[in-house]
Amino acid sequence: MGKKFVIVILGGLGDLARSKLYPVLYNLYKNFKLLNCSKIISTGRRQNIGQNEFIEILKMSVNNDEPKFFSLFDFVTLNLDKPEDYRGLRDVLSKYKEEEFIFYLATPPLTFESTIKNLGLSLKELPNKRKIVIEKPFGYDLESAKNLNNTISEFFKEEEIYRIDHFLGKETVQNIFGLRFSNIIFEGIWNRNFIDHIQISALEDIGVEGRLGYYDKVGALRDMIQNHLIQILTIIAMEPPCCIDEKMVRDEKFKVLKSVREISYKEVPMYAVRGQYEGYLKEGNLSESFTETYAAVKFYVDNLRWEGVPFYLRTGKKLKRKETSVIIVFKKIPGLFSKLLDCMPQEDIIGFKISPENKIILSFQLRPLGGSLLSCPIPTSMEWSGSNIEAYETLFTDIIEGDQTLFIREDEIEKSWEIVQPILDFWKDHPEVSIYPSGSYGPKEAEEFIKRDGREWKNL
Repeated sequence: MGKKFVIVILGGLGDLARSKLYPVLYNLYKNFKLLNCSKIISTGRRQNIGQNEFIEILKMSVNNDEPKFFSLFDFVTLNLDKPEDYRGLRDVLSKYKEEEFIFYLATPPLTFESTIKNLGLSLKELPNKRKIVIEKPFGYDLESAKNLNNTISEFFKEEEIYRIDHFLGKETVQNIFGLRFSNIIFEGIWNRNFIDHIQISALEDIGVEGRLGYYDKVGALRDMIQNHLIQILTIIAMEPPCCIDEKMVRDEKFKVLKSVREISYKEVPMYAVRGQYEGYLKEGNLSESFTETYAAVKFYVDNLRWEGVPFYLRTGKKLKRKETSVIIVFKKIPGLFSKLLDCMPQEDIIGFKISPENKIILSFQLRPLGGSLLSCPIPTSMEWSGSNIEAYETLFTDIIEGDQTLFIREDEIEKSWEIVQPILDFWKDHPEVSIYPSGSYGPKEAEEFIKRDGREWKNL
């Protein structure tokens, strides 16, 4: 029999809770993974919400009417800015003597520090074990990330802290790990001797979609590259851990971050470009904004495996297509073989499509059907498709079970901010941003950026 627990969702009336957390909890309930859950307490500041009104919100969130599931929930009014409200929450929690508490901060990022302090101070008298789950963005820059880490470490131990990056819960991202380390034919060529470069992309065909208040303060680099895409980079580039252990896996990821070549302030234009889609100002009724809605960055991992192999990371909004992917591009065949075939075949690739589909694609070259022995080969692909299990469901299960492998450690957070900080500083001092047409693949500077290296952006 597992240990009993209570889940506390702070910000329980917000979009994250309603669109993601409640449906995920309902799936866990249906799959018998909440058998040890004594209670789910949701908090919100609205005074006019009673238990019945809250249940109606739950029904709309999970699109179902399941009385036993709803009976797990209690709603507690809590204003994040009022310490006395936390004392009320403490009184509710004090009824649970043996349970472990899981606190999920589904709240605006600006409230993280004060919420953590109020929680920590109000819980001092309770002996229960506890965990705290923090959404991104974890900080706004290196300094704020360090401050947030210092605040949370006052009240919670590192083994109690779950800094969530939902990209790591995605099936295809986890299959990068699986494909590499369970297949000698791939691990054997996963290095600078065979790989030319790697592209990690998170492209969206929509704009800010009602998130302007948040997005205009953040921008594409902070919103996607500093966390999601750099985390994927660590999964691709890490060395095999000595064993499947959460500490060892995260140690290897941190070694990658420590090996990322520093970009100096003056070098930023050679390593990063940005843009803003046409109509962004009008969409937000803004007179002026230099917030980037597109960013592309080139990183190098300076170690024996990856020396000289560029990692291109790009993300953007209002682009031609929606696609989150990793593309491993292998080197071209030697010139002797191209002369033999009287052509230059395309590069082989391994593609990991993370969204909207969950796919792994192996693209290689074969002679055309019916062609001669020396016909120029044409691209041929093999695909694997998997189910799209909700990433939050995977991560929530890990939180309950106490597995931190897919969560970000304190040193990882600070190192990833350290990596992008020179870019943030340069862009702050040089605010000009290129405008690109909606429905394009981004600013022309991004195309020139990769073409300077003799390469081009690829899509799956």
